Amino acid sequence: MLGVARRVCAAGQAAVTIMSKQPVSTSSYAMVKAIEELEKNPYFGKYAGKIAKFQKESPEEFLEKFAKNKEVKQSEPGGHSFTKVAEKGKEVVPKSAYSFAPQKKLESILKTDLLQGKTNQEVAYIWTEHFRQKDAVCGVISSDTYDKQYEVSMKYSCFVLPLPRDKGYEFIILQFAGHEVHFTSLVNYQAYKENAPECLTLVHYPDLKEERGIVFMHGEYNKDILNAFEAQFLVNQLQLYYGGGDKERTALLEKFHHSPGQFKHMELVEHLEKLDLSVLSNKSDKEQQ
Repeated sequence: MLGVARRVCAAGQAAVTIMSKQPVSTSSYAMVKAIEELEKNPYFGKYAGKIAKFQKESPEEFLEKFAKNKEVKQSEPGGHSFTKVAEKGKEVVPKSAYSFAPQKKLESILKTDLLQGKTNQEVAYIWTEHFRQKDAVCGVISSDTYDKQYEVSMKYSCFVLPLPRDKGYEFIILQFAGHEVHFTSLVNYQAYKENAPECLTLVHYPDLKEERGIVFMHGEYNKDILNAFEAQFLVNQLQLYYGGGDKERTALLEKFHHSPGQFKHMELVEHLEKLDLSVLSNKSDKEQQ
């Protein structure tokens, strides 16, 4: 099965590039280093406004134009090849550990009293700025969107997603645990099962869901396995499958859980290659209203 997935696919790489422009934000050391290099330019102050706009609207072109070293370039799409099996798994924990783990609190990251009197748009800006200099993905999701995602995750707690690599596709396993989502490469899951090392961990914070109608999200990823664009790409795919708005993707979730013998990994690849990006753009428009 894995051998089939290792075919070169330009369509998949293109999907990573386009989906990386969706509303889930990524911040990486690479981007910060590029900005630091620019700030050394004596003309930076004069053109800072235009440069900031360019960075926000076209992050990939920004890195292509201003990144100077390998460390920065590695944060672009296609920065990693296939994951190698880890030398060891995580420390063995009881299978019920995730179920009984306490929900992480928003206050542990952000002083919520500082948000008083601010609009949701301002709050979202504060949230993304908090992670700007960190290797992380982050976002602010409407409560309706998150409620639907959470409802679907209660029915289908795990799934597999295709990730385009430089020489084909690699499959990533995701596992919901309350308000968290844990991602690990299939090769490591096959080797270590529930103790496989994670490549991305998402945490959702519903603390202000009732008050503001939004849910905060952030995720940390392993830079040796994923770059910023790839991490963002996985989050975007999760939202497509668990958003509940696509009958074909929901059918794949159903098949994965209840008819595994009929489930074919390459169906995921086919859906990726014929991805209708208007699904994401429409969702983005609604989130920003």
